[in-house]
Amino acid sequence: MSQYLRISAVFDCNVLLQATARNNSPASTCLRLAESGAVRLFVSEETLSEIEEILNRDFIKERFNLADEDIKEFLENLRFVAEVLTIVPKVFSLPRDVDDEEYINLAVESEADYIVTRDKDLLDLMIGYDDTSKEFRQRFRPLRIVDPIEFLRIVDEKLKVDMSINP
Repeated sequence: MSQYLRISAVFDCNVLLQATARNNSPASTCLRLAESGAVRLFVSEETLSEIEEILNRDFIKERFNLADEDIKEFLENLRFVAEVLTIVPKVFSLPRDVDDEEYINLAVESEADYIVTRDKDLLDLMIGYDDTSKEFRQRFRPLRIVDPIEFLRIVDEKLKVDMSINP
């Protein structure tokens, strides 16, 4: 990997859940990119608390066969791999889904390039015609919201370009 590749991202809770639960999923591949250093991953104390709470739900543990040790190990690894922001100011409101605001505000504060999600409310900000979507695109122009498969395609393309320029 070249030192010139600089892709930074925020993964939402569902992407992190999928990365934990399914080793061969696109979400898991996204997380491995962060583990390898190809992607700078940002989390906040709030997003870490959310994923911990969700992973510790009995039906989630049962459905994905997660033991307490698995969850603890995943969270420790996430703290090691990601850059943890303790203070994330609220700079954007998403009235239709206030739970998603944290990911937008985290991405803005960390100056991330991407939010990786499967959440329709977040993804719609990139294509929606409503005032909130337009405001988002206008205020945070370089920030893109993509699903895990699109993120993998983008990273792959950037790696190819980077390797051709800096072999």
